[in-house]
Amino acid sequence: MEPSPLPSRSSSTASRKSNLTLDLSNLPPLVQPTPPSNTLLFTGLNNLDIFRPDNLERIRGLIAQTATIHAFAPLKSFRRIVVSFFDIDSALAVRRIWDGEAIVGDRCRVYFGQQTNVELKDEHLALPDAGKLFFISPPPSPPHGWEVRLEDAPNKLVHAEDLAQALSKLHANKMQGCESPVSPVDGSAAAGRTRSRSSTLIYSPGQNGSSPALPAVFVEDMTDEPDEFSPIESARPIMAHTSRPPVELIHQA
Repeated sequence: MEPSPLPSRSSSTASRKSNLTLDLSNLPPLVQPTPPSNTLLFTGLNNLDIFRPDNLERIRGLIAQTATIHAFAPLKSFRRIVVSFFDIDSALAVRRIWDGEAIVGDRCRVYFGQQTNVELKDEHLALPDAGKLFFISPPPSPPHGWEVRLEDAPNKLVHAEDLAQALSKLHANKMQGCESPVSPVDGSAAAGRTRSRSSTLIYSPGQNGSSPALPAVFVEDMTDEPDEFSPIESARPIMAHTSRPPVELIHQA
């Protein structure tokens, strides 16, 4: 029996390579570089001597030799300096010179920041809406086409019309001497004098088409009549004292 030939090393290596796969699905997405702007971030400034006033003034002067600076903001706690310019071309020229340079022994990296608005804005308070100008004190000039209108005279009616009618009925009842059937009974009249009362119905829910469960409105006359003393004088309250029980009963208890 002839032995079978062993597989060659080249064929086994080829088969092993064909079984290997590379999974790229878990790779994070590519970070897009920050687009150029007119703001530069000078980072990596770990030496605190950079933030001394004389060194900052020197750095600002060197940057100003390349482009005009709009704003210069050193941030010592963040170990960086934020510089904004009036256009993107100036920022590109400064970054081309300062990126990778050593500042007081530290290698500086310069990145683009968020775009800074360099346009001048009107910081004054805007006028309110034209329709609300009359709420301002003192009000401005009236709008175009406004005419002066003579105001009406003051209201000569002291009471409302329905209240005046009710009061007239009340005075008529008083003069006739008839009592209204809805007059309340005064059960706690003061001793020695009597009081005359009369009431007039002003508003009735049933007559006005409302629910009869609603309360009605009455006007009640509380005018006091001349005092008439009762012939029977009111009895004074008796201050009764409780007698002490006998001593014998106390000892028996």
